[in-house]
Amino acid sequence: MALKKALATEPSDIQRDASIQRFEFCIELAWKTAKKVMGTYQTSPKQVIREMAQAQLIEDIELWLQAIDKRNLSSHTYKEALAIEVYQFAKVFLPHLEKLMITLSSQ
Repeated sequence: MALKKALATEPSDIQRDASIQRFEFCIELAWKTAKKVMGTYQTSPKQVIREMAQAQLIEDIELWLQAIDKRNLSSHTYKEALAIEVYQFAKVFLPHLEKLMITLSSQ
């Protein structure tokens, strides 16, 4: 996973920003792939996340909703403190993305 590789190195500003971009891509890919696998017609990422929890594709719905919020913030804000916050969150969230990837690949 490209995000895992990006997060494995000590970040310069450029490396951190690249990691955040990869985090954003992974969040988008995760909920959209789950949406397709579940066959839902929902278009809201947060609603799809709720359905993912109901389908037992994910365990920690609040963390996933927080990931959507972080993705939204990082996509539209360019503040150093927020970049650091999102980068740190991405490191914590990575195992949840990996677990979903394994779960979806077995569907």
